[in-house]
Amino acid sequence: MSSPSGPRVVPVERFILQGVGRTDVGAQRTQNEDAMYFDDFLGVYVVCDGMGGHASGQVASDIAIRTLVHALKTGDPAPPPGHDPLVTAMHAANAAVFQRSRLDATCHGMGTTAVGLRFEENVVHVAHCGDSRAYVLRGGKLVPITRDHSLKNLYEDRPDLIGTMGPATSNVIIRAVGLDANVEIEHRTLTPEHGDVYLLCCDGLSDLVEDWMVREILTAGDSLAATAEALIRAANNNGGTDNITVVLVATYADPVWQPPARPTTPRPGL
Repeated sequence: MSSPSGPRVVPVERFILQGVGRTDVGAQRTQNEDAMYFDDFLGVYVVCDGMGGHASGQVASDIAIRTLVHALKTGDPAPPPGHDPLVTAMHAANAAVFQRSRLDATCHGMGTTAVGLRFEENVVHVAHCGDSRAYVLRGGKLVPITRDHSLKNLYEDRPDLIGTMGPATSNVIIRAVGLDANVEIEHRTLTPEHGDVYLLCCDGLSDLVEDWMVREILTAGDSLAATAEALIRAANNNGGTDNITVVLVATYADPVWQPPARPTTPRPGL
């Protein structure tokens, strides 16, 4: 059943969005377990990085993307009052991946990271779970807008837990879609600006290409498509040890956008 407000049926108005996505198996893998989705009309952009043996990581990321997109397009499940539809869609993806892992022995223990953006008229919603990342390039500065749900970061936040869950290597994550029946999705909002470039990526990029080099590539003046290809090439040149997926979205102020007219209160006659 659709939510009372229904799914978005018109494009974002205040900003014109232009998104591209690229994915690559990498230099050392034989199968791509990443998945992505980008839709300028819906204003939705998502990257998932699946994990699990015997190709189940690919199953997890595919189920997550398909479930998430279905939820956002149909409004089913309906977001609870005050909840962003992207967060609700990620919870739906978690339930779908977890259910499949319980019913299919070959998929036991599978999961996926997820990071996504959902644009409204003057807001961009950022939701994530795991260590796939979101950045924004604004005014020439590259700023991370997510923080990895990693064991390393948990130990930084909770020194009293250091060592209790094993060594804190950067690729050990403590949260992912589909590992448990319930999961916490981190959510924040930003105000988009004209000329922003948002980057979603999996750790196949962030582990191999340092932020300063990502910034150099993003500010080289190339098209979004060429920029996405350059990011993947940089990761492969640095070893390409994992699948690599990037989604880029640029925001442009719509020159014909007008703010909604404020209702006027008739003045009493003189």
